[in-house]
Amino acid sequence: MPNIFNRLRGSSNAKLSLHSTAQANAEGEAAAPSPAMPRTSTSASQRPSSKYWGPRAATYASNAARKSMDRRQSAHGSQAEQEAGLVAKEHRMTPAGLKQPWLIIRRSVLSSWINVLLLLVPVGIASHPAKFPDVAIFLINFFAIVPLAKILGYATEQLALHLGDALGGLLNATFGNAVELLVGILALVKGEIEIVQTSLVGSVLSNLLLVGGCCFFFGGLKNNEQVFSAHAAQSYGSLLAMAILATLLPAAYNSLNAKDAELKSGTLTLSHVTAIFLLVIYIAYLFFQLKTHSDLFMTVPLEERIEAAKRPAKKTSKADVGDTTTVPTPVPAVTPSPGGSSSADIDAAQELHVDPIETEASSAAADEQAGQAGEDEDEDEEEIELTAWAAALLLAVVTGLTGVCAEFLVDSIDGLTDKWNLSPSFVGMILLPIVGNAAEHVTAVTVAIRNKMDLALGVAVGSSIQIALFVMPFLCILGWIIKEPMTIYFSPFTTVVLFITVLLVNYIIGDGRTNWLEGLMLLMAYVIIGVAYFLYPKDMDTSSTAL
Repeated sequence: MPNIFNRLRGSSNAKLSLHSTAQANAEGEAAAPSPAMPRTSTSASQRPSSKYWGPRAATYASNAARKSMDRRQSAHGSQAEQEAGLVAKEHRMTPAGLKQPWLIIRRSVLSSWINVLLLLVPVGIASHPAKFPDVAIFLINFFAIVPLAKILGYATEQLALHLGDALGGLLNATFGNAVELLVGILALVKGEIEIVQTSLVGSVLSNLLLVGGCCFFFGGLKNNEQVFSAHAAQSYGSLLAMAILATLLPAAYNSLNAKDAELKSGTLTLSHVTAIFLLVIYIAYLFFQLKTHSDLFMTVPLEERIEAAKRPAKKTSKADVGDTTTVPTPVPAVTPSPGGSSSADIDAAQELHVDPIETEASSAAADEQAGQAGEDEDEDEEEIELTAWAAALLLAVVTGLTGVCAEFLVDSIDGLTDKWNLSPSFVGMILLPIVGNAAEHVTAVTVAIRNKMDLALGVAVGSSIQIALFVMPFLCILGWIIKEPMTIYFSPFTTVVLFITVLLVNYIIGDGRTNWLEGLMLLMAYVIIGVAYFLYPKDMDTSSTAL
């Protein structure tokens, strides 16, 4: 029995001795930090909380990783829920056919809040037979065309999805600026050449300065900087410069000292030849963008857009920084194994030096980036909501309604200018482009705020290219066919305004980055031009423009 008690007493003393030795080692290691891990000491407000360091660091890092996993699971849901969502989405977006007229109307009419103005369409059509005043006819049809332009763009996109890239691009080019095209054709047939020319130039200015300026300004208010493809911007700038060349040459030609009859004949011939080559350039541009060099027009990666959109960190004052002397960081001790320190032990010790705050912040940023990427993929995915025949029927009906409203709008311009004492140049340069670009304006600003500047730039600058290289030469050739003296020669004042506008836009988009200040400059430029055309002499002789 005494031997048994002696053995138990010896075992207990050995355990107490080991415990005391381990505690003393831990206190000694905590008091003597390792010089291998120096860090910069800061003020108390800048130093991390003690709960993130020492033996509890690994536990906190594990909890942070678990929270990150929970956030990802809650954000993305289970795989079964995702599959169920995809099935429901496919079922919900089954293309509507001709036998589902109410579904076609619901998807086209209820797609935007702007379509509330569709209530003005029947009123605008009835206003002309009912002998409304010209001002009322102009205003009613002015606002009625806005939702029609929105639905026209929707029907065009749906039909383009069925036709493929080549035919779809050609269809978008034809109907992308359908309002400007219809207004130009109706005004050209009535001999209102000044209205045609000013509305074309006004559409270019409105897209570049008003739409582009709003995209850069409102997108820059939410994001620090926004990036887009510099290659696409340079291509846009080159095409706009080509359009400026086409307008400068007739203006320079008319400055020659020659007989008026000879100048008129030469200007018409030069305009017709230039219009043909501009159409060739535009067709080549479509082939270049959709086929041979489509990679140049790809969207900037999401990581670059997020990095550019981040606000710069605030600079810390010297009082907050405090002492910057380096002191060693206490690290947990690694007890060597009998055979030496293993690599697993060293890795485990190094993992404890990772700042869990930084780990959690980086994981949260990764979660946010993944969520935004998923949203971008969902928003960028174009779904076929209408069949080809349904989209074609909707396109034909909306085009007919737009044509009727545009005809009444053009007929009421003379009465509007007389009643409000406005010049036709102001109506064509400022008022009419707002109608045609209202739907595009809303779309471009919306995607710009979402930091999708490539798409916004394609809407704003791409529409200007369509007008300058497609609509304008097309109307010039149409005037040639119907014996109307439609030319690409504009008044010297309009030519200078167009040249300065393109020059300013090229300077801004050339570096592939933009901010809110550049958007504000474009908006102020548009306001200044609008004031200039508001003060444009009403009774000024426009025979040199219309020939």
